[in-house]
Amino acid sequence: MTNILNITQRKERASKMERRASEMLAELWPEISEEYLWDRKKAAGFTTMPRTMAYLMNMIGNLTKGQNAGMTYLTIWCRLFYSGIVELPSEKQMAFETGFTGERAVDTWRKRMRHLKRLGFIDYKGGADHDFQWVLVYNPHHVVCRLGTKVQPRLRAAWLDRAIEIGAKDMDELPEMAIKRREKEIAKKAADETKTKEETKKPLKKKVVRRKLIQSS
Repeated sequence: MTNILNITQRKERASKMERRASEMLAELWPEISEEYLWDRKKAAGFTTMPRTMAYLMNMIGNLTKGQNAGMTYLTIWCRLFYSGIVELPSEKQMAFETGFTGERAVDTWRKRMRHLKRLGFIDYKGGADHDFQWVLVYNPHHVVCRLGTKVQPRLRAAWLDRAIEIGAKDMDELPEMAIKRREKEIAKKAADETKTKEETKKPLKKKVVRRKLIQSS
């Protein structure tokens, strides 16, 4: 019931924000119609990403100083579908898309990809075309939680504040923690059931009634 309420509340909040945005558009830019703006409901070719992406890119940049992999991460997300896995085109195209040019463009892009894997944001497997053809993108909020104190405290606090603001709940419990919790719950349930069965099988103890013999004199 709580989950249903949360979903309803989020939908109502989104509708309220859309109405407010439309009103502000009419007030501040009365000469601009919505036809001039990009509308995901009408346009094709879009993806879904966390609203915390700016913070995630800053974290990656901070953790890969001198070899900022933040833009490399964003270009992967821009090609991502809902499955969490994406097939990348040629390394040369990806390098150019990320902003790398020149003779060492591809090599520079490869280094950024290795950084992202080292930090735990992605994994990759080679295909017929190149070594980074298939990329698996992990939940970035989980990754930040695992990185812990490696993330700059102020940046982490700002990310968490933004996550709470947008109602993100996916950092509350890591998958490995959830698995352990479920395993404990299953083990406890099995132990309780076994205990109940054993108690059921136990024979009832017969009450020994001691009678006092009354001797008549």
